[in-house]
Amino acid sequence: ATEKVLLNVFFDVFGLVGNSVQMDTQHPVPEFDDLSWLFNRTNTVLKYYPEFKKTKPSTAYEGRVEFNEETYSLTLKNLQKTDSGLYEAKTAGDVVTVVAEYRLSVLDAVEAPVLTHQLNRDTCNITLACRGHDLSVNSSCYNETCEKEEVTSPEGITLSLSVSGSSIICNHSNPVNWKTDVLEMRELKRLCADEGEGVNTDTDEKTLW
Repeated sequence: ATEKVLLNVFFDVFGLVGNSVQMDTQHPVPEFDDLSWLFNRTNTVLKYYPEFKKTKPSTAYEGRVEFNEETYSLTLKNLQKTDSGLYEAKTAGDVVTVVAEYRLSVLDAVEAPVLTHQLNRDTCNITLACRGHDLSVNSSCYNETCEKEEVTSPEGITLSLSVSGSSIICNHSNPVNWKTDVLEMRELKRLCADEGEGVNTDTDEKTLW
């Protein structure tokens, strides 16, 4: 049978290690004799035979896949890094038709970031440092105004330092997971007030949890 490709590009989807991801068909599915979900073009994840209402997962995926016989979607469970790759759904009949194409990236959870601050006793300027994994950003605050900073790694991991309401937020994230460390603005006010009373030493540096 000839092959009919209805899609030209793979749709990027992301999953977290140990979690699940669902991939749906992306085009109306024609009548077919069987439908296959494939991994990296050649490895069969499962096959579905509508005449017998039978789903047959490959041995490597037994217990880790679910198939919806009405929508033809594939759910892959307990994701591992080795599951990253290309997935496509094909129907076979008079014509082989590609009805879904995905590029799956399975990512680890990000680690919690650490937000620290340092007070300059002469100006009451406060320098913030946000660190997460091998990324770091710095910002300065004065009179309750802080500079927003952000950096993104080539792998799509982002570290940002921003203000939301009365909170300073250090956010460490990737496409599927995020963690934060927060410093309240009133803490900075207290530092400046204490400094004005001569309570602190030259610098006051600590980690806020």
